[in-house]
Amino acid sequence: MSQNIVDYCIGLDLGTGSVGWAVVDMNHRLMKRNGKHLWGSRLFSNAETAANRRASRSIRRRYNKRRERIRLLRAILQDMVLENDPTFFIRLEHTSFLDEEDKANYLGADYKDNYNLFIDEDFNDYTYYHKYPTIYHLRKALCESTEKADPRLIYLALHHIVKYRGNFLYEGQKFNMDASNIEDKLSDVFTQFADFNNISYEDDEKKNLAILEILKKPLSKKAKVDEVMALIAPEKEFKSAYKELITGIAGNKMNVTKMILCESIKQGDSEIKLKFSDSNYDDQFSEVENDLGEYVEFIDSLHNIYSWVELQTIMGATHTDNASISEAMVSRYNKHHEDLQLLKKCIKDNVPKKYFDMFRNDSEKLKGYYNYINHPSKAPVDEFYKYVKKCIEKVDTPEAKQILHDIELENFLLKQNSRTNGSVPYQMQLDEMIKIIDNQAKYYPVLKEKRDQLLSILTFRIPYYFGPLNESSEFSWIKRLEGKENQRILPWNYQDIVDVDATAEEFIKRMTNYCTYFPDEQVLPKNSLIVSKYEVYNELNKIRVNDKLLEVDVKNDIYNELFMKNKTVTEKKLKNWLVNNQCCSKNAEIKGFQKENQFSTSLTPWIDFTNIFGKIDQSNFNLIENIIYDLTVFEDKKIMKRRLKKKYALPDDKIKQILKLKYKEWSRLSKKLLDGIVADNKFGSSVTVLDVLEMSRLNLMEIINDRDLGYAQMIEAAASCPEDGKFTYDEVERLAGSPALKRGIWQSLQIVEEITKVMKCRPKYIYIEFERSEEAKERTESKIKKLENVYKDLDEQTKVEYKTVLEELKGFDNTKKISSDSLFLYFTQLGKCMYSGKKLDIDSLDKYQIDHIVPQSLVKDDSFDNRVLVIPEENQRKLDDLVVPSDVRVKMIGFWKLLFDHELISPKKFYSLIKTEYTERDEERFINRQLVETRQITKNVTQIIEDHYSTTKVAAIRANLSHEFRVKNHIYKNRDINDYHHAHDAYIVALIGGFMRDRYPNMHDSKAVYSEYMKMFRKNKNDKKRWKDGFVINSMNYPYEVDGELIWNPDIINEIKKCFYYKDCYCTTKLDQKSGQMFNLTVLSNDAHSAKGTTTAVVPVNKSRSDVHKYGGFSGLQYIIVAIEGKKKKGKKTELVKKISGVPLHLKAASVAEKIKYIEEKEGLSDVRIIKDNIPVNQMIEMDGGEYLLTSPTEYVNGRQLVLKEKQCALIADIYNAIYKQDYDNLDDILMIQLYIELTNKMKALYPAYRGIAEKFESMNEDYVAVSKEEKANIIKQMLIVMHRGPQNGNIVYDDFKIGDRIGRLKTKNHNLNNIVFISQSPTGIYTKKYKL
Repeated sequence: MSQNIVDYCIGLDLGTGSVGWAVVDMNHRLMKRNGKHLWGSRLFSNAETAANRRASRSIRRRYNKRRERIRLLRAILQDMVLENDPTFFIRLEHTSFLDEEDKANYLGADYKDNYNLFIDEDFNDYTYYHKYPTIYHLRKALCESTEKADPRLIYLALHHIVKYRGNFLYEGQKFNMDASNIEDKLSDVFTQFADFNNISYEDDEKKNLAILEILKKPLSKKAKVDEVMALIAPEKEFKSAYKELITGIAGNKMNVTKMILCESIKQGDSEIKLKFSDSNYDDQFSEVENDLGEYVEFIDSLHNIYSWVELQTIMGATHTDNASISEAMVSRYNKHHEDLQLLKKCIKDNVPKKYFDMFRNDSEKLKGYYNYINHPSKAPVDEFYKYVKKCIEKVDTPEAKQILHDIELENFLLKQNSRTNGSVPYQMQLDEMIKIIDNQAKYYPVLKEKRDQLLSILTFRIPYYFGPLNESSEFSWIKRLEGKENQRILPWNYQDIVDVDATAEEFIKRMTNYCTYFPDEQVLPKNSLIVSKYEVYNELNKIRVNDKLLEVDVKNDIYNELFMKNKTVTEKKLKNWLVNNQCCSKNAEIKGFQKENQFSTSLTPWIDFTNIFGKIDQSNFNLIENIIYDLTVFEDKKIMKRRLKKKYALPDDKIKQILKLKYKEWSRLSKKLLDGIVADNKFGSSVTVLDVLEMSRLNLMEIINDRDLGYAQMIEAAASCPEDGKFTYDEVERLAGSPALKRGIWQSLQIVEEITKVMKCRPKYIYIEFERSEEAKERTESKIKKLENVYKDLDEQTKVEYKTVLEELKGFDNTKKISSDSLFLYFTQLGKCMYSGKKLDIDSLDKYQIDHIVPQSLVKDDSFDNRVLVIPEENQRKLDDLVVPSDVRVKMIGFWKLLFDHELISPKKFYSLIKTEYTERDEERFINRQLVETRQITKNVTQIIEDHYSTTKVAAIRANLSHEFRVKNHIYKNRDINDYHHAHDAYIVALIGGFMRDRYPNMHDSKAVYSEYMKMFRKNKNDKKRWKDGFVINSMNYPYEVDGELIWNPDIINEIKKCFYYKDCYCTTKLDQKSGQMFNLTVLSNDAHSAKGTTTAVVPVNKSRSDVHKYGGFSGLQYIIVAIEGKKKKGKKTELVKKISGVPLHLKAASVAEKIKYIEEKEGLSDVRIIKDNIPVNQMIEMDGGEYLLTSPTEYVNGRQLVLKEKQCALIADIYNAIYKQDYDNLDDILMIQLYIELTNKMKALYPAYRGIAEKFESMNEDYVAVSKEEKANIIKQMLIVMHRGPQNGNIVYDDFKIGDRIGRLKTKNHNLNNIVFISQSPTGIYTKKYKL
């Protein structure tokens, strides 16, 4: 392809659901081809992470393994059972869920009296359940009896044991119920808790045993917490954290945010609260797992102890050295019966009117006994207990007191099957299995012969490092022993078939990730010696004492004398060391910690292995690194022990010490980056990155981005891999990043290729802006609620001093937004001016000013972290004052510290306020942040494009610059009008990129750039209004000449603004193939139990229960779209029908004949032919003059983009601003009425499918005139939503103006192909083809 025939640039705006693109010339003008401007928006659905699929896959595998255990059990015992009852398994598996008619048809002559399990003359289902009311009664009887039992009973008991085999928390250990079994785990929890909260702690074995004894007592959870807290007696400042810890272990709701003091662990703005005893705990945990970060394992450890505590409750009165789970469950059954009689008597005797609601009423609103037993999801145990307490709250009898006492202990009307059964370890199930087998082995030889095999079915778990056992799977890595390739792996023979060590090695290779900077290099473990050394130096090099970095020799002394001796180094320890070594005074201010008041990094592995080997030097360094690698990979202690013996030949005492270490997680960096690449620079010859960290005061990012040091060029060379030809998805797949971001990157690469094809040459420049956050975090708390939570934790003295402000906050509705930034700042400043400390008046906030701590002349930062509310006379800072004046700092630091200590202001805000000066390096860093996008993902995408387009220069523009440009120049953006805004943003990206290219050609020389900028600033600083938008946007305000040639003229901005109202903008939507979930997974009731007497289920539960009217089933069947033609009889005539139809997703891969058979039955057609199979979702079509996207066989959505004039967009911006602020006073009634009429006319003229809706709007013109401004504004918003391209529906339901709650939904049963034109579009939309089927 010819190079640069026409010089042009491409601007790209990459999001997770869209890519905007624009083609501009070297003078920043939008280019044209074939009479249309070259810009557009590419839309696509967000790519989901694998989390949901992974969760479903885990559940599916768990059930499959359970079925496999049952199959193996049956294979061993079936001859023993069938000899006694030939149809037992048929009844058990195939007919037990059928109704009487279907059961009789299936069994034929073997059918007897509608029984499922037993059909003997003297022993049937009735006699079985009379003798054994529950399966636990049967298990208990078989454990205790040595008499010969019916083989079917033996099978049922063993079936239940292997099906619900218990947890593996104590795998490989002999489990017993006493406290010693859990003491080590409790000790570990307290040690970890003290470690990360910086609490001094000495392990006390006697105290730990006493705590466990309290937890075993039959007390309420609250009483247990109180007793344990009294025993621990923690210091006042740690009391709250300890209480949350013990509360969690006891099974009540714990506040994880308050338990972890060292850093703020939250989900968005909300505190994280967990309750192990909740039935949906697993779902709660998965929601916050990412937010918990490194504390996930700690929470798991707490859950293990809770499980042990819960097991004590389950065992209850049967708690003995030989505890029996079946005995405990029978006791629970008996107590439930007694409790029920007690409750019935209490209610019947005292509140008889509530008897029906408690025991008979199935209303969802009632949480009575009926729903508790029959519909547990409607009445979980907590709700049931509340309901019982409410019913008998005024009853004062011994029965009522007994009920309330048992409820307090959470021991009232317990069920045998509950979530707490997960606390039972498999060893307890195994004990019962052994008893049953040994008691019956003398009567049934197979039990004796296959005893070990039967037990292994229960005890065997596929080791995690085996992976899929199916070797033909592309995801399999298992290695078999020679000659055993075709043998089946079973619980009792896997060690004879699988090469365990070779399989483990393969697992290691698959598990290893690759370096962020050297994509072909494997990462190091998080706890490797190299990584821990890097992390400590990297954090040390950011520490400032009185705002100055540590001297190199001081820093290295701290490394050797503090970090090599302490696993946790706190601010207090560091300050003591610095004072003792005469490096600073006691009043010195230290900052730069990654955690609050302590280092987040440590030399734990150096300390651990120094204790084990005596020293770490060149003779054992590599050996230790290899051991740490293995510890990180292998959780299985057996494998680790074997490797330490065989591979490393270590003595038993060292092996024992190493096996106590728990190293997990991986870094993102490789050995090559930290200790492999070498360069000659000012620090010496052949020095590594780790050497520079040690010898300098630079951090990693500074080292690898400083081109003078030489490492940046090596990293770039490693990432570079020049190749011509098309981009491939494999290049994108290899990038580190979310699936959502990768989808956007891939779409953008396809767009670049297509633009290159259109322009017939490659671009000279490509400018890219990435969305800042890959996943926008939803704000879960209102600002008011957040403030309320902070105020709640203020100390008493502060509460008294600022009582008025607290009372003012209470007057606000905590579910609503705070109406202004000034008001929020008022509350975060406790009602005082931030620069003087004077009291502010909440009713006169408009007379105060908001000041930017770091001035807008340097950086555009409008976050609350950079703004303060001040009295005007205190806001006399000059535009080039980078720090708060010293007299203000001295006066106010005590107040600022109070706000910081109570979390009313962030660390960033506090340190900005107290900063004494900005060094030249700080100033350069500000410029760098605005000029250069530093995220590695942007560098990688840049590299991919440059590898293919060697003559093209790619630059990443910092996120949010386009937004700042829009705000500065009043370019309106509204996502509800149309999707053009993505293209507009891309144009702005190209404009800013082109400006920075021309204005600052030496962009990488931040010192020169800063000097040039300040020269311009000082020359024009009296023009204050132009210096409020940060370095880049501020620079665009002034012309720039080089040798008399005008390089940049700010007047071009006004010219460019007109482009944003052009009507020609390409818009395309990515086509998707229907896949995934085939139907909704909730089982719906049959006809008899459906509200309307007819079930809505369409998919049967299974083949045996194929009649959904009898057995219920699933709904929400998903379809693929097909175009068909066929013949339909109408009376005596036959006519040809051509239409859109649907085929269920589960038939997607079926033969054409199967699909046709389905369509003929469903549509009532004959001689069907599929014209086009599997039409993609979002296929663009034209129909009756309108443009639509086909989303299902029966549904389509609007595909037209709404285009409005500048004045209309300006008015809509005002309307949306008023809705956001809930202030409508400044809106103009007349203008809104005009806009309403204009939108109605557009809807009527351009949206044929909405003509009826438009006429309804038109008929209500007078009603619109009469409604309030608030309603007018919201109606306009809903009209825009209706007219927007895509599957959005409007909702206009007011008492005085009602249209509907799903306005704009387009649904039809027939899409006639004769009326439809299909439109194929390329990714940009430049290439388009229309056709009919």
